[in-house]
Amino acid sequence: MNVDQLLEEAWTERRNDNIEEVRRLLVIALQNCSSQDYNSLGRIYHIYGQLESDRDHYSAALSQFRKSLMYYEKGNDVNKIAHSMRHNADLESELGNLAESEYLYRKSIDLYRSIEVNPGDLANTLRGFGILLEKLGSTEETIVVWKETKALYQECELKEGVDEAQSKLDQLLKK
Repeated sequence: MNVDQLLEEAWTERRNDNIEEVRRLLVIALQNCSSQDYNSLGRIYHIYGQLESDRDHYSAALSQFRKSLMYYEKGNDVNKIAHSMRHNADLESELGNLAESEYLYRKSIDLYRSIEVNPGDLANTLRGFGILLEKLGSTEETIVVWKETKALYQECELKEGVDEAQSKLDQLLKK
């Protein structure tokens, strides 16, 4: 198996909650990965981060996602950089580092807006940003963000996202 195949298999095993197999596959991928293959290295650490995040080990996950972002930045893949920043922002928010989280969300959103992107990726980023803005008490901006989030989830036909966004808007508009 090549590195891409190993990483696809690792991601599949993660979904099956087969953690030991994921770790085994990641070790092999890392051993077979060129030090210049920044996108594969970014993905390896992304999967490591996701494993930690799945178990609510947010500090450990953040460490892995930071490595992932570093490699994606070296590879200069704007979409992967934006995606990785969003995961870092999610974790910074979870850990109570709200200013850093806000900075990362804003930067991720700007990057996504600078390229053609799957609307679901931007919607997921805006969702996290909306949750953060609620924590910060920025009601007017939060409403704008949730409206866009809802529209993007509608475009993706993701009913759960639309429903969540509508619920958030209903709560915010009652205030």
